[in-house]
Amino acid sequence: MSLLWAVTDGLMAAGAILLGLRLVLLVCCSAWDVLRRWRAPGPSEPPNDEPWPALTVLIPAFNEERVLAGTVRSVAASDYPDLRVLVIDDGSCDGTLAVAQALALEDPRVELVAQQPNQGKAAALNAGLARTQTAVVISLDADTLLVRDSLKRLALPVMLGADACSSNIEVGNRSGWLTHWQSVEYVLGLNLTRRAQATIGCITTIPGAAAAFRAEALRAVGGWSGDTRTEDTDLTLTMLQAGQRVVYEPRARALTEAPETIAGLLRQRTRWMHGYLACIWKHRRAFLRADSLGWFGMPNLLLLHLLIFPLFMASLPAMLRVVEWTSPGAVLAFLVGYLWLDTALAFACYLVDRKPVGEAAWTPIWRLAWPFFLLAVFFRTWARVITRRDVPWEKADRVGALADRASHASQP
Repeated sequence: MSLLWAVTDGLMAAGAILLGLRLVLLVCCSAWDVLRRWRAPGPSEPPNDEPWPALTVLIPAFNEERVLAGTVRSVAASDYPDLRVLVIDDGSCDGTLAVAQALALEDPRVELVAQQPNQGKAAALNAGLARTQTAVVISLDADTLLVRDSLKRLALPVMLGADACSSNIEVGNRSGWLTHWQSVEYVLGLNLTRRAQATIGCITTIPGAAAAFRAEALRAVGGWSGDTRTEDTDLTLTMLQAGQRVVYEPRARALTEAPETIAGLLRQRTRWMHGYLACIWKHRRAFLRADSLGWFGMPNLLLLHLLIFPLFMASLPAMLRVVEWTSPGAVLAFLVGYLWLDTALAFACYLVDRKPVGEAAWTPIWRLAWPFFLLAVFFRTWARVITRRDVPWEKADRVGALADRASHASQP
């Protein structure tokens, strides 16, 4: 028994040290990113009065009739001067095709690429890429809306030499506690991490919801792969290993529709986790690289999507022993102090991202509940892996409230 306690205590200590070092690194690198962007915000127009290059927006759509119109109209309302929109219908069995046809009649810049039968998001994007003749390509999910200047914000870094540019994704349908929790995760987790990774030079996920690419860079790596359920992470890791440059533009805002039910969120996160695990295995040789991808990017993926869950389960008994060693009051004081610091960090992240800071008040509840939800996702994912069951491309039921607001607004 003493050996078992020693093992659990050691695992808890190891987990605490790893997470502590990761948090310090993220905060320091993110702060540096904020400081350098504040001192040198970067250009908003092409240098030397160069014209904006023509770009193509690829929107893969499978059963997206509820949200597609709002997304396309948000692109059409952009201030970008020379754009083309390709809607790739991936064998939809609802009214997506009819909506896309109506949008093509409504705006000559919109073109429909019908693709039968359903072949998956990666194949749909590659079908669009094959029809693309512009130097800059934007990939956009059918449930994601762009702020009016986001296309310019995304295209400019590619014009200036980057191979890919990630946008600032935020939850647009913040209407209940579950979507508020996801919004906190996006701001405090995903965007904070992406700022730090941009500083280190190893952004490991260019979000498929909204991103810009140099078309030739995409073709050089074979476009999107259907090997995993997270084709965006798969593509990013492939680009990084090919020596391509990936950047982050926080001013390029994109609003996505997050799941509004527990069941929908569970399906989405199971697909994400299964995809991340598949990417880790597919790109396992990247751990041997003597660069930021091998030193931080791949270990960070491994920690967050695999190692953290056994460490969390093993540390629960050890946490009870901490109460015995000290006192319940001391443990409670430490927990309150940690949550206070975490909430303060969330407020800072909201201020930097210029989002409603009041939402950061959800941080303590989210921080306490979210690990247990992710643990359920972990068990569900591994149950499918062990039984060799496929993880389908399951989407949350589209509510469409965000798209409806965009469709009736004068500008996105």
